[in-house]
Amino acid sequence: MSQNSIGTVARVVMIFFSLIFFWYFLIALCYSGVVLVFGLEFSFFSLNILFALFIVFRMFYPKNVFR
Repeated sequence: MSQNSIGTVARVVMIFFSLIFFWYFLIALCYSGVVLVFGLEFSFFSLNILFALFIVFRMFYPKNVFR
């Protein structure tokens, strides 16, 4: 494997993980806001379930709905 291909694979992996962390951060921020506003109990299990539902939604949501 050449240096260019190793760099490309590393870049793709870093973009993937940065998107995952960004989405998790946004969902955690929204979930924390809802928990604070409504006085609910914070649960990492619920946060992870919300994140999993978001990932499944992103995987199967048709990209050309608004075309």
